[in-house]
Formats: sequence, C-alpha cells, structure tokens
Amino acid sequence: MANFNDAIVKTLAKEGGAKFTDVAGDKGGATKYGISQTAYPNVDIRNLTEQQARDIYKRDYWDRVCGDDIKSQIIAENIFDTAVNMGIRTASRLVQVVLNITPPDGIIGSASLAAINKQDEAVFLAHFTLAKIARYTNICMQDKTQSKFLLGWVNRALGGAV
Repeated sequence: MANFNDAIVKTLAKEGGAKFTDVAGDKGGATKYGISQTAYPNVDIRNLTEQQARDIYKRDYWDRVCGDDIKSQIIAENIFDTAVNMGIRTASRLVQVVLNITPPDGIIGSASLAAINKQDEAVFLAHFTLAKIARYTNICMQDKTQSKFLLGWVNRALGGAV
C-alpha cells in the first residue's frame, strides 16, 4: 500500500517548501508549504511549521483520497498531489472520469478504490495527466487572469508522480 511519508516529501517540494509567498492574482492568497490562507483562514500561514503542514495534508488530503488504501505508490502520489493542487473533490472527480465511474461524485470510496487498484500505472497516469491538463486549460479559458499559472500547472501535471 502507498506511503504518505514518501508522498509528502515530493508534494512539499512542489509546493515551494517553507517559502512564504503572497502572489498577486493567486486566489489562494498567502501560502506556505502549499497551505493557503484562503483554504485555512484560521491558520497563521506566515508561522506555519512543516509538521503542521504535514498534519494538515495527512488529515485533509491524503486520508480523504484514501491514500493508504491505494496499492500503487505512484498512483497514490499523483492523486494526492492533484488533490493538493486542485482540491479533493475536483481531483477525485477527475479520477472517476478517467476510470469511467458514474456518476463522478468526487468522493473516493470503495468502488473508486477497487477501480484504482486494478489500473495499469502507465495507462492511468497518461489518462489522468491529460485530464489535469484539460482542467487547467478550461480554468484559463474561463478566467484569463489565471493564464499566468498555466505553464506551471502543465509542467506539474507532466512531472509524473510528483
């Protein structure tokens, strides 16, 4: 089964680590370790520790995508990282769309887990990557102010497992 400690190291690196940022136009607002002020208004983002970020990611992201129950580490890392980047429901819905699970309710449950655990890694990752890129493109088509993030998002999607 997949291991959170292996996954979190990669996602924290992609999220910029301990660097505090507050990028104009970023709808998340102030961010550190990828934890945004918008998503966590009651957290002191500037003084957030790595352990606090890890705890948030484990509880609010990894556990919600059932990371511990996914057999493939690379698939679990990819789903987890996408949940961090796009949100749990969106990432979970994309997984379900890729796996033809209907309706795609955005909740990884037993049916989704069973389908995930039957997947060929390379095939799943190829389809999931294309779904992510399509999602990012759609965001930018709907809101041109987000276009400045597209290259970074696509680069992240193409980066594989994280």
